[in-house]
Amino acid sequence: MKTLLHQLLQRTVLPVLLLTAMTISAAGLAAELGPVTKTDTLWRLAVQARPDDAVSMPQVIYALWQANPAAFVDGDINKLRAGTVLQVPSRSKMLANDAAVARVWFYQAIRGQVATAVSPAKTDAAKVAVKPAAQATAKPAPATTPVAGPADTAAPASVAAQPAAPQEQQADVDTSSPAPGVGPAAGFSLRQQHQLTAQQRYFAETGAVGQARAHTLLSLLSDWSWQDEDGVHSFQFTPFLRWHQRDSASNLLDLRQAYWRYAGRNWEVKAGNDIIFWGVSESQRLVDVINQVDMVGGVDMETRLGQPMLSFKGWNSAGTLELYLLPYFRERLFADPAGRLTTPWPVEHDIAIYESTDERNNLDVALRWSQRFSSLDLGLSYFAGNSREPLLILQPVTQRLQPYYFQMQQLGLDTQYVAGDWLWKLETIYRRSGPQEFAAATAGFEYTRVGVFNQSWDLGWIAEYQYDSRGLQAPVTGQNDMFIGWRLALNDIAGSEVLFGVLQDLDRSSSRSARLEASMRLTNSLRLRLNAWLFQTDDIGDVLYNLRQDDYLELSLDYYF
Repeated sequence: MKTLLHQLLQRTVLPVLLLTAMTISAAGLAAELGPVTKTDTLWRLAVQARPDDAVSMPQVIYALWQANPAAFVDGDINKLRAGTVLQVPSRSKMLANDAAVARVWFYQAIRGQVATAVSPAKTDAAKVAVKPAAQATAKPAPATTPVAGPADTAAPASVAAQPAAPQEQQADVDTSSPAPGVGPAAGFSLRQQHQLTAQQRYFAETGAVGQARAHTLLSLLSDWSWQDEDGVHSFQFTPFLRWHQRDSASNLLDLRQAYWRYAGRNWEVKAGNDIIFWGVSESQRLVDVINQVDMVGGVDMETRLGQPMLSFKGWNSAGTLELYLLPYFRERLFADPAGRLTTPWPVEHDIAIYESTDERNNLDVALRWSQRFSSLDLGLSYFAGNSREPLLILQPVTQRLQPYYFQMQQLGLDTQYVAGDWLWKLETIYRRSGPQEFAAATAGFEYTRVGVFNQSWDLGWIAEYQYDSRGLQAPVTGQNDMFIGWRLALNDIAGSEVLFGVLQDLDRSSSRSARLEASMRLTNSLRLRLNAWLFQTDDIGDVLYNLRQDDYLELSLDYYF
């Protein structure tokens, strides 16, 4: 009798209970991950949460970000709080996010080009949506939505708006533990994370005036984030320190971010230093004009300096409005000839002149309106103030360059449209600066094929055309150029990625540049990056002519602690 009863339970009751449990799970009862430790990375956690290969890694990470707004400092995926228990959305919720949209969001978020969330306590995760890169700071660049509220470069400075330096770009994000004695019981949270980077640049040739071929750079980026229990008040402090072996002019101590932020329900204000990213294109940043460029950070001009500002951001169903008052001007940072990848003569910052009688204290203003229409992201911007691009005047006696900063007014438009596996992009500006008045544009697409070579790899084809109405008289590349590139993401636990691109001048057949970017995790605390640039031209009037002997390979090792 017991045997028959046991068989009956196995064949009827147990299968029904199992089916019921599976149904409940499929209905969306979320699992949990955590608590997050200091050695965890967001990518590794997402690998654990990924239900199967039908769900892309960007879809998993995007869904985790939506479901856990309080787990990320200021909404930045590069700042995951240690001790947090992550709620894992169901497979159906992950797939509810279009794969192409999630992919666009992900690549912008790791660069700091996605807007941060408003106070986690006031954020409705179900409503969080992708917003146009506006970007991150490397670190940062914000895309915003009715409930979300950046990034430099960065970068370092930035993918939290910046970067930056942050910003810089990290597909798998390091977490950091709260300071001793600080936690929920104290009514606020304090997060700290540090990045020590060793860079070695190897040039193919000795410089035009005998510069060395091997250059070592060391940098330290420290990131402290403080937020009260309600997420209303927060402070960000991100100093950056750099040492250059060959060039003392390239040594730098900068506050990439040092601001106080107050978050309302659908608005926020910030006061202090920050890095803001605007733009959507891969090959050129036309509309991005708030922060000054740190030329030592790379010839791609994506590394930015912290900018003092008072800003307001508000959003509702009509879109997002950003207003910026910029009371102090940062001059462009150039390396001396000994540091290479720069001008043939030293730039003398001490004798800089300005069209504005207020010089560095000129009050610059900027504003931007953005909105998302289904698969279309649209941004309109305006800037008035000191131009971020100086005219360099050679002083014959001293053989030094004197920077001249004109007043500038710029109207900008940036937009991107997602259609299946295609991402269409456009940035265009109209600018008046001193005696010049011109228009410029960058337009193109990125097409991504998922699952190439019978692997879980994603391969993207990128094509962008660059136009400048000044033609060959333009003091920059991109007056009539075509950029073709490929991006390969292996979607492995190391977050391995490779980007290769070529920029060809259509007016000068011999003028072109090529770049290679690759990165992968070695351990939870170590990331290896490789950057390489090639410059070719035989036209003395070409902007690239000064770099014709500066082809280089750069190896970087980032240590997070």
